[in-house]
Amino acid sequence: MSEHTAPEQRTSEQSAPLDPIVHEFVASGPIDANIQNLRGDIALRAEPGTAVRIELRPADEAGRELAQRMRVRFDQERLTVDAPADEAQRFGDLVMGLGRGTGTWGEKISRGLRSAARGVAGLTGQLDLVIVVPVRSRLVVHSGAGDVVVTGALARLEARTGAGDIALEHGAEEESRLTTGTGDITAGTAAGDVHATTGLGDITLAPVAGAVRATTGTGDIVLAPVGGRIGATTGTGDVDLAELDGEATVTTGVGGISIRRARSGHLHARSGLGDVTVRVAPGTAARVDLATGLGERDVRLTPTDGAGTAERTLVIEGRTAKGDLRVLRAEPETAQP
Repeated sequence: MSEHTAPEQRTSEQSAPLDPIVHEFVASGPIDANIQNLRGDIALRAEPGTAVRIELRPADEAGRELAQRMRVRFDQERLTVDAPADEAQRFGDLVMGLGRGTGTWGEKISRGLRSAARGVAGLTGQLDLVIVVPVRSRLVVHSGAGDVVVTGALARLEARTGAGDIALEHGAEEESRLTTGTGDITAGTAAGDVHATTGLGDITLAPVAGAVRATTGTGDIVLAPVGGRIGATTGTGDVDLAELDGEATVTTGVGGISIRRARSGHLHARSGLGDVTVRVAPGTAARVDLATGLGERDVRLTPTDGAGTAERTLVIEGRTAKGDLRVLRAEPETAQP
């Protein structure tokens, strides 16, 4: 009987959760933080008050050993959470290989991930981080492999992960710089600029008051209204802009481009293989310059539905090697109750 019960006991012990290592501090106000993790998720929360809390949550015994080697320092204005220097260098070398070489973005990322997977075989253990900082803090976050999730209001954020999703409840007040080798990027309403880059994944942004620069090798880009200048580039994927009221440069190698409501400004749209569709808001006068190597041009604007007494003007420059170019009149906006 003991031969059967012993394995069950070992399994139970292995599945038992490991206790986190917790560091707690008191800040004098918003802080600067530099956080690095190798293998695991990072959850960041900006909360009212002066509390600074770091939880190192190992997922296995190797993660526990990694947690014990992490370096945590705080001096009331600056927080530093560092991975062990030797493993950080090894993982950094692997991540830097993503996207190198020739070929399309998808091919380069695929080769890089295969290479990284072979190298990561020697790196074991998972360690998740949960970090609480005062609101309006300024954070730099680097993860080798893992998701980054941010809630609460920050003044500034730079988040980078080699492989994993990045999700923000809100964009930072001044600027959000978000980069992942492979993974999706999503961000809620942002007061400042947003720069989002992923080698393989989608980018989805809620309304942004500042400028947006969104780049993905393979994936779709979906943008809500943007207050500043827009730059959107994807190697393979569609680009969907909810509204244009300024200057935008949109480029896709293989994929369609759609502007749901263009009110004013200057649009540069280029697709190697895909359709370009622009819907012009009523009351906006448009100047159109379209060229396609293999496809049709369809402009459905007439003098009677031009700007009239309105002062809004729009310039559309559309190019596609193979695909249709369409400029249509958008439906009138419905009045708010």
